[in-house]
Amino acid sequence: MRFDYGGQPVLDGVDLTVPPGRTLALVGVSGAGKSTCAHLLARFWDPSQGAVQLVPAHGDPVDIRDVSDPELRRAVVLVGQETPLFHGTLAENLRLAAPETDDDLLAATARRCGVDRIAAMDTLVGERGATLSGGQRARIALARALLVRPRVLVLDESTAHLDNTGDAQLAAALREEGRTTIVIAHRPATIRRADRIAVLEKGRITEEGTWEDLTRRPGSALNRVLTTSS
Repeated sequence: MRFDYGGQPVLDGVDLTVPPGRTLALVGVSGAGKSTCAHLLARFWDPSQGAVQLVPAHGDPVDIRDVSDPELRRAVVLVGQETPLFHGTLAENLRLAAPETDDDLLAATARRCGVDRIAAMDTLVGERGATLSGGQRARIALARALLVRPRVLVLDESTAHLDNTGDAQLAAALREEGRTTIVIAHRPATIRRADRIAVLEKGRITEEGTWEDLTRRPGSALNRVLTTSS
């Protein structure tokens, strides 16, 4: 896959497959193109060359350009660093992407993501979540995404405001869901929990493997990224 913004390619030859039900950490130094990958997965943009494909349980891969927008928004959900919130109750903010969610599922998802510890569901949230901390907004964003029940969840530095304990709790919640998750992160603890890690350098995937394999490898690209990020 190749992508550019009208100049030099940001992604040039990215070839990456994420098995269903697994968690992949996509890492790289700032400007490596990680967020661009996330936006292409959600089809905010289209590749200049190549394709982003969803692989069904049975049948051939499907180019996401051939998927209707409503269907794609249910299949792939991107959670970014910013959490759009409006002046309304906590429950209303959670139901933004899935207004048909019943009370039982809402309560269960809130518990799973720790949103129930923020406030009662009928509590009013200030415009843009001004009354909430970054970590609380991150929990709300993830709970909102899970209510859609996507096949693929893309987290673009969305847990950066959480402490290590909160990050671990949300990671455990995602594993219970059993969906495909792509995590863009700099925090070593977050990266380490992924089933597999892919390192993005100069628009290409230069290294793939588990945390143990990559950190022990002499001259590892992952170690270079971790050193640069620290």
